[in-house]
Amino acid sequence: MEQAHMVDDTTSKDSNGDIAEDAKPTINIDANVEIVIDPESIDEDGYVSLWSAASATMGADLARTRALASRFLGFLCKHQCDFVVASSSDAKYLDERFERDNSLLYSWTVDSENVDVVSQHAYVPAEGLKQFLKKRKFSAASNYSPKRADRVKWFTDEWCVG
Repeated sequence: MEQAHMVDDTTSKDSNGDIAEDAKPTINIDANVEIVIDPESIDEDGYVSLWSAASATMGADLARTRALASRFLGFLCKHQCDFVVASSSDAKYLDERFERDNSLLYSWTVDSENVDVVSQHAYVPAEGLKQFLKKRKFSAASNYSPKRADRVKWFTDEWCVG
């Protein structure tokens, strides 16, 4: 089984007094970790939340689940994946939350609860996710950090509501 290690060195600050990007916590995950989908988490239409897929893959460990969910979000966004679905109530909730706090789409770091919120409302076809990640050469060890404009475009233009 692959190992994940958390590094937490929050002493380095940037010129604004914020934690420097290179000092934020990181989670190391094996690049070739097998993506696991728990059959119990698949809905009647064959969809699973990104959070559930990350949780099953990481053995329900919160820090590792959030790290993998963060990488799923960044990767799918960078590739403008068009099969992410949110219910109309979930999409409305996320949209309203973004209007109150735009960090919802801008902060998908391994220590951000925004990852939890977005990935728990983002549903994908269970088998489609695995195929997409494999075809596009997803690496669980890599951090994917799409531009802010790309995140908003992905959420507003590519996510399906239904």
